[in-house]
Amino acid sequence: MLSSKYLLAITLSGLLIANQAMANRAEVVEYDPSVRTQPPKVMEADVGMMGYVNDKFNRLEKNSLENSDRLDRLERDLEKFKQLQTRVESLEKQVALLKAAATPSPSESNATAKPVMTAAEVEQSQQAYKKAFDQLMAGKYPEAGKLFKEFVEKYPQSDQIGNAHYWYGETQFVARKYELALVAYTASVESGGPKQADALLKQGESYLELKKQKEAKASFEEVKKRFPDSTAAKQADKLLAGMKK
Repeated sequence: MLSSKYLLAITLSGLLIANQAMANRAEVVEYDPSVRTQPPKVMEADVGMMGYVNDKFNRLEKNSLENSDRLDRLERDLEKFKQLQTRVESLEKQVALLKAAATPSPSESNATAKPVMTAAEVEQSQQAYKKAFDQLMAGKYPEAGKLFKEFVEKYPQSDQIGNAHYWYGETQFVARKYELALVAYTASVESGGPKQADALLKQGESYLELKKQKEAKASFEEVKKRFPDSTAAKQADKLLAGMKK
């Protein structure tokens, strides 16, 4: 017969073994490497939508930067143009004043010579020309035409008379008043100046509008003969080629 102490020892030993087994089992469950937490799956449709949005955003951002750069360049070009225009006007004014102050030679002092403008008249004519030209650049052709007509009547001795006749002709050409335009372009050619080649070309175009082919051809040929390297001569070539078709 086993003693009570021996039975108690056996019982305690069994309990210890059972407790250790339960602990081992818990440790295995807790640290089992096969049991892992999986991250949530992202659907392929979601990935595609995110890529589309990102691509759209990138394109908008790129376009915005390009447009901003273009705007900056345009603003810089406009500022340069304004500065150049101011400088040209200043130089024209100085040249006109110098010419007005110059003493004509004896050979030029005759009854047919144009009267010399005073400094005050030169200043007034410059302001009148600028006012008319500003209206032209603003697209206000009737107003510009009126002002240029007043200019050529009031300042026939101006060094810009040839230009004024040309621009007056342009306002009449736009209004389809080809007879008046032709008279103005012819006056510009006769007055000389930097717009002479263009005036000859527009003279020919006015003849074309008036169905005067012979006169138009003569004007175009005159442009090529007198100003062979000008842009007007190249345009005259095209118009002559069109007349042959």
